[in-house]
Amino acid sequence: MRRKPWKRITNKWTILSLIALAIVLSGAIYACTTMQTSNEENVVETSTISTGDIILSATGLGTLIPNDEVSFGFKNGGQVSEVLVSLGEQVEAGQLLARLENKTLTLKYKQAEGNLAVLTSPSEIASAEQAMQQAKESLAAAKDDLQFLIGPDMLFAEEKITDAQQALQLAKTAVEKDPSDANKQKVSEAESALVEAQETLTYAYYAYSNSYTLQTFTYPIRNDKGTTIRRELIAPTDAELLAARATYELAAANLNDAQNYLDVLNGVKTTDDVPTSSVTSITETKIAFAQAKADLDATELIAPISGTVTSIDLNVGENAGTSAVVTISNLNQPYTIDAYLDETDWDKAKVGYAASVTFDLLPDETYSAKVIRVYPMLDDSSGTSMVHVLVQLDDPINVDLPAGSTASVEVTGGEALEAVLVSISALKELESGKYIVYIMKNGEPVEQEVEIGLQNILYAEVKSGLQKGDMVLTDATTVNP
Repeated sequence: MRRKPWKRITNKWTILSLIALAIVLSGAIYACTTMQTSNEENVVETSTISTGDIILSATGLGTLIPNDEVSFGFKNGGQVSEVLVSLGEQVEAGQLLARLENKTLTLKYKQAEGNLAVLTSPSEIASAEQAMQQAKESLAAAKDDLQFLIGPDMLFAEEKITDAQQALQLAKTAVEKDPSDANKQKVSEAESALVEAQETLTYAYYAYSNSYTLQTFTYPIRNDKGTTIRRELIAPTDAELLAARATYELAAANLNDAQNYLDVLNGVKTTDDVPTSSVTSITETKIAFAQAKADLDATELIAPISGTVTSIDLNVGENAGTSAVVTISNLNQPYTIDAYLDETDWDKAKVGYAASVTFDLLPDETYSAKVIRVYPMLDDSSGTSMVHVLVQLDDPINVDLPAGSTASVEVTGGEALEAVLVSISALKELESGKYIVYIMKNGEPVEQEVEIGLQNILYAEVKSGLQKGDMVLTDATTVNP
């Protein structure tokens, strides 16, 4: 059966209509999808800048330690004769704690003390005066002998030379210490005086050789009948002159020592003011006394500091050496805590940083403190590297705690209170220490440089660049440069 033409036409338009509808629907779907995608890309998360606190801290454990602790023993060994303190007793610096047997040393000390006292006794002073008088007489005799051999003029000239040389040396020493014009003038004057003395000596020697020697040492030579047959010059030999000069110089030195010794005994001078040769006996006596006193003192155990006797190993009758036998601990307040922090908290451990301390014996109390020492090397004695610090309470507390008390320590490494804060994720680091954020202005993110202070894992302190109420992108990585 043949179909009608109008039906074929109707089917054709139907197919075309369906195709057109499909195209329209596809476009609509694409448009909707594109708009939805576009809207999803434009959706960004923001946050509003507010204020808050950032406190960086480090916690650790510690123990109460003495503010000062000393372990010590006797300077010399010996048998213990007395123990005058016991464990836990409070002692004062300088207090006698124990003593060794010292009868022999006490006797030596008293003998040395007596010998020292004799030096200032009237009899010793009288002996020194007599020795000085004898030294004067010896010098006078030696001077007469020398003067006879060389003549008074020659002796006077030589003494003048000696005096001028000494004066010049003193003047030069003064110039070295103080090169003033006055001191330089004294050197010039001393040099002139020495030249003058040398001229005097030259003249005296001429007179000695050509006059004094002939007059003094020309002797008559007689025969068996006592008749002078000739006159002969018998001058002193060089050996005789040297011996006479040596005797004279020694006598002068002895007199000088005797005078110095007497002056020291009378208190006019000290041993430091005179040559050692003048006070040899005094020096030796004083050294002997000092040694005897030191030996006797070494038999006594004296407390070097005030505190509590925290250990003692002494018993009467036993022999003690020089090793430590007593420990004194000073637990004076404010208390000091020996604490350890994690290695990662090194930047939070600085001298002067604030801290808080809670003792296990006083769990309900927290005390303010400060870091007073940070050891420069990590401590690995526990098997783990730790930061070693000392923390001291700010004030004394009204409770006495034993050494070794355990405590929890929290060190404040930095704080920013009521600071402008920004989320760490909102920061973008351009280079070391330089940051930006994206602040929203008119619906668009705008780059803004900020100065950052303290940071924790969530927030950073904003020192400049943002203020409270600003809106920034929560995640700075969503903006491509």
